[in-house]
Amino acid sequence: MVNPLTPPVLREPVYWHFGDQTLNREARDARLDRRDRLSGLRWVWACNGAVPENGIPAGGSGSRRYYIGRAHYEGSVTPGRVDLKRKACSIAWGGDEHLRNVYEVLCTPGHFVRITEENTESLLLASTAGMSEEGEPLFIGRVEHKGEMIYGKVQRSHGVCYIAYEGKELAFKSYELFVANVPMRLDSSYWLPNLKSDIPEHATVGGGTPNKSLYIGRAKHRGSLTPGSVDPETWQCHIAWGSDEHRKTYFEYLCRCSGRFVKSQGNHLPIGAIRGGYSEYGEPLFIGRVKMKEGYIVGKVQPSHAVCYIPYRGKEIAYKKYEILVQAD
Repeated sequence: MVNPLTPPVLREPVYWHFGDQTLNREARDARLDRRDRLSGLRWVWACNGAVPENGIPAGGSGSRRYYIGRAHYEGSVTPGRVDLKRKACSIAWGGDEHLRNVYEVLCTPGHFVRITEENTESLLLASTAGMSEEGEPLFIGRVEHKGEMIYGKVQRSHGVCYIAYEGKELAFKSYELFVANVPMRLDSSYWLPNLKSDIPEHATVGGGTPNKSLYIGRAKHRGSLTPGSVDPETWQCHIAWGSDEHRKTYFEYLCRCSGRFVKSQGNHLPIGAIRGGYSEYGEPLFIGRVKMKEGYIVGKVQPSHAVCYIPYRGKEIAYKKYEILVQAD
């Protein structure tokens, strides 16, 4: 079994193909975000078997309950089901079942429509729920197998629904497809490039001192997109990477974010944690902060490392106890 906390081996170059286009990780991330917004689906980050109160059930009972989820794996964002007993999201990929203990839970209601080889018209109604490693949209499907309704991924180019079952990936040509009940929605928060020499009106404060605010930002570095602190005195985004502090002139501000910071530690990912970027291995990074003598410093939470890294006096400093930004209730 793959260790769910071990980052995948970095393969070079980090590019994927979609049709006649070549997508790097940044372009794929932006495409997935755009599809999520257009589909109207709301995904909430969680880990280790935790699910939000409004998570969408996917069958089961007692301790063996399931919820619709998705997880990042080998360049893909793959729909599957969160297994409370195994404390992980089970997904089908590459012929096998994979368990990921950091995942997203679907919080948007919907209904399922029947798809067969003869009737595929309802595919046009489907809500995009993920992306293959090649950039192809993935959808939520379910099949009845051995008396149980099992949820998985639908890949149109393959013409099947894949489910994870007893360690294997199984394919079915007849299945049910998820369609969201709610109208299209747009999230209020967004990332804005620092194109001007002033702070955006709706930039989100993440920390600072009594005399100076630090804003939440993120910047590219060595294949990563790393959250950090924007200092209005230097007009730079300070990020932690590779044991050092790096000051980036080109960065993005987090704007219109109504989230709040909550206490956390180790690799615990609170329900609703807000993703701020990704590591050079493609691992999701979250927005954290640590209180220093001068005030709060914003940095990155990397679940596989079980710490929050902050940029501080030229170094990358790791803390096992920290605060992490989560969605507002």
